[in-house]
Amino acid sequence: MNTPASPNPTRERPLVRVILGGAGVLLLAAAGLKLYGWNVSPFAQYGWLLSPTVQTVAVGWELFLGVWLLSGNARRLAWLLTILTFTAFAVVSGYLGVIGQANCGCFGVIKASPWVAFGVDVGVLALLIVARPRAEKGETVGLRWVGGVAVVLVLLLTTSFLVFGSAEAAVARLRGQTLTTTSHLDFGTGTPGTVATATATVHNWTDAPLRLIGGTSDCSCLATQDLPLTIPPNGSVEVSVKLKIPAGTPGQLTRTVEFLTDCPKHPRLRLTAGAMVE
Repeated sequence: MNTPASPNPTRERPLVRVILGGAGVLLLAAAGLKLYGWNVSPFAQYGWLLSPTVQTVAVGWELFLGVWLLSGNARRLAWLLTILTFTAFAVVSGYLGVIGQANCGCFGVIKASPWVAFGVDVGVLALLIVARPRAEKGETVGLRWVGGVAVVLVLLLTTSFLVFGSAEAAVARLRGQTLTTTSHLDFGTGTPGTVATATATVHNWTDAPLRLIGGTSDCSCLATQDLPLTIPPNGSVEVSVKLKIPAGTPGQLTRTVEFLTDCPKHPRLRLTAGAMVE
């Protein structure tokens, strides 16, 4: 007596491969755009989430996970980590959207609203939930391969820290930057009419002294109180910035602050200043 044929246990695998592969391509594209953006943008302008340290870790993880997904090894573990990754991305992009950030920085030189990035993250999560992979016999071998790639990446990151001293220094050297500054100053919470103070750090990555010769100075923001200042070779200085909280609708306040320098390559340094108005 013939027994009925059982359903094909691998019928879902093509869909799983397509979705995981697509997520891998998206991660590699995002990492590539960030790397390209490091070469064409002299400084970060959109908050601490786009600081060199955070961006370096993000790019390394996107490259690692993207290659892993395209390799097809240990799909179940890769799927789980991809779920966690895009969940984190959605939380960050949603937060940036709530505070009124104009650019999420997720795609490097391509400016995208945080809400666009949030929609992409949620869409990818929905597809990943639909295509849950099954455990495979060769998963142990795949994990060994993934572990080897992870070791290589960790060694590269460790080497960059040992050679340059920090992620910020490594990114600055690789981008050919001479001056960098704090990407975002958080002035905390204030009421209209009060004056808040925060400190920006400016780094000189050259072997010659450079000078800060001016900056933003108007009725709502003062960045020239400590200027002029000389930044020693391969050193840094701290500059006080004062922000007067204006009258208006309560919520997130964001404005751009500039420093003027005698550096031909970076005559202007920009950063964002943010405060929550009660």
